[in-house]
Amino acid sequence: MTRLADLLEAPGTSLEADGDIEAIYELCLERGWSDGLPVIPPSAERVERMLAYCDRPWDEPIAAIPPRYGAATPLRLAANAVMAGCRPQYFPLVMLAIEAMAEEPFNLYGIQATTHPCAPLIIVNGPVAQELAINSGHSAFGAGWRSNATIGRAVRLALVNIGGAVPGLGDMATAGATGIKLIKIE
Repeated sequence: MTRLADLLEAPGTSLEADGDIEAIYELCLERGWSDGLPVIPPSAERVERMLAYCDRPWDEPIAAIPPRYGAATPLRLAANAVMAGCRPQYFPLVMLAIEAMAEEPFNLYGIQATTHPCAPLIIVNGPVAQELAINSGHSAFGAGWRSNATIGRAVRLALVNIGGAVPGLGDMATAGATGIKLIKIE
């Protein structure tokens, strides 16, 4: 049994679902685990591939995400990153973004629970931006760049699924933002 298999034995950490991807998508929508877009089912195998890029204990929180102050463990973050469509090599950046946003001076609670339509902006610089093919040119906030779209989406899903910033419940923004913008600075 793998280390992940041991962690998944804990009550409430996993569930069995029909292999039909549309049924899984509907389940995610019903449970509020999606942003409305289709998700990649976070199977144990996919989550474990994501966690291969993690050098931390998988079950120890790296942050508490408001407003619910949910424990952002690498295991939970990896499930959200899989659902968002991230490649495993993007995962360290997802963890770092969550860790940075949870720092007190950033005031993530204020962003998560405000009536203002704000959203975090992740700025990536240096060699990692090149390695992960993060777009900083034309349409940096637009479609067509997997790294930009999925890293931002993984962070947003974690803010909702772990942090509890569910529109109308924890997130009281009057005009929503679909995702987190990700750019690199050259």
